[in-house]
Amino acid sequence: MRKIQFFTICAALLFATACNQKEKHQIDLLTKENEALRNEAKTKDSTINQFFLLLNEIEENLTEIKIKQQVISQNAIQDGELKNDVREQIDQDIQTINELMDRNRKTISYLNRKLKESNLKVAEFERMLSQTMQQIEQKDAEIADLKDKLATLNFSIETLNAKVDTLTEDNIELTLKVTQQTETINSAWYAFGTRKELLEHKIVDKTGGFLGLGKTTRMKADFDNSYFTKIDIAKTQSINLFVKKAKLVTTHPSTAYNLVLAANGTVEKLEITDPEKFWAASKYLVIEVE
Repeated sequence: MRKIQFFTICAALLFATACNQKEKHQIDLLTKENEALRNEAKTKDSTINQFFLLLNEIEENLTEIKIKQQVISQNAIQDGELKNDVREQIDQDIQTINELMDRNRKTISYLNRKLKESNLKVAEFERMLSQTMQQIEQKDAEIADLKDKLATLNFSIETLNAKVDTLTEDNIELTLKVTQQTETINSAWYAFGTRKELLEHKIVDKTGGFLGLGKTTRMKADFDNSYFTKIDIAKTQSINLFVKKAKLVTTHPSTAYNLVLAANGTVEKLEITDPEKFWAASKYLVIEVE
């Protein structure tokens, strides 16, 4: 009888061990799958960010080109012979336009290739790319007409079509990297609310302190990220509050900011007088208000 019991216990232990190993294997698989999904999400986010950064750059280039077109047109319709300094300025502006248009075309080509490689089948992205390509083609036609008019004013065709071909995909990648690094360095987040609101959104703990703020300035997983507003610290000198009272929960040097009061004594805004010092301790700002 004892032997039967002994074998029964051994069998149970072996079964339990096998189950544990199977469970551990399943957990390992799930962990790897989750990690793969996280990495895939990061890659997609990075691609999307790059996409919009480059599209914004093209938009800025087209705006600059439009301004130069207008200046050239105004100078070209002057009565009489164009002065040498005016001709030189037109030549320089045309050179800049040529370079910007060349950059736009190469950037569009780069974006098309990257979008295909990423396997991001997003109709909105494809529509935006198509729309931007149409804008570039339209601008090409406008510039061609402008050059034809300048040619009648004895501008050299060779000079009008000259360009410095220096842009490569490596340049585009470098520009993206620098832009993204700058954006990361200049990014900060702020949130303000009553004590009750901050507790409900898990921004502060029961003692009133800011959760998750340590040496790494990382937020805990259960933080309500949507409660924070992202800002560019290089462009943000003040944050409007319009509340009865306000106090900072996060640590920031008192010499780096002012709480600006309105005529009736309420707090109108937080004014950041020394951004570098203010954001040195933390890129997160939490304000408790009444």
